Amino acid sequence: AEAVGTGLIIQGGCGVVCAAKYAGSGVGTFGLAAVWGVSVMIAVYATSPISGAHLNPAVTCALVACDKAPAEEAPFYIGAQLAGATVAAAVNYLIFSAGIKALEAAQQVKRGSAASTAIFHGAFGMVPTAALVSPVGALLAEAWMTAVLVFCIFAFTDPDGAVPDGAGPATIGATVATLVAVFGPVTGCGMNPARDLGPRFVTLCTGWGGAALSSWWVYTLGPLAGAVLGGKAYLYLASTRSSAASAPASPRPE
Repeated sequence: AEAVGTGLIIQGGCGVVCAAKYAGSGVGTFGLAAVWGVSVMIAVYATSPISGAHLNPAVTCALVACDKAPAEEAPFYIGAQLAGATVAAAVNYLIFSAGIKALEAAQQVKRGSAASTAIFHGAFGMVPTAALVSPVGALLAEAWMTAVLVFCIFAFTDPDGAVPDGAGPATIGATVATLVAVFGPVTGCGMNPARDLGPRFVTLCTGWGGAALSSWWVYTLGPLAGAVLGGKAYLYLASTRSSAASAPASPRPE
């Protein structure tokens, strides 16, 4: 289920970027964000009854760090997520390979050169937009946006929270769409190591060589750290809510 769900996210989210970059679909930033959000929503609805719909190594690590998932299951979850992302990215590559080659020819870019990272950025792996952010700045941005995402996931799936039963996947998808719309032009808005590493592995195997590894650490370390911080932050705030609710009422003055 984790492989299928993560694959659905990559098929839809990375697929719409492929359509925009390689097939001239004309989808803009907000359209891309909407498809990413809907893809996440569909994947969570489809797999949450089976596996809990982690669909993201950063989410799995946050759940383990916050004692919401057993550590011994984490390698299986993460392995499935990476496998699903890789297979879906390979399918996207096969579908859009002619368009990728046409774009390389039009821009006179040799696959595997430093400039060729722009060809796969967003559709497969990601690299920070150099004119807008440094690699360290991108790392911090990825940590921040993943912290926001995981904070919201914990909030939306809290049995004592305000989200109605069955609405969690939709609210999580809306959160993803919002973050992609805001941060997508800057870092690509990864928030998910599987979303980056799986597609990046496909580019590594299809001629990009060392260029495929550019900035991989930004999209792995940032989300992993941010996810744990986001989960811990929600649990802390939730504990203060519980403490306030259980505190005895102050006596009224006579």
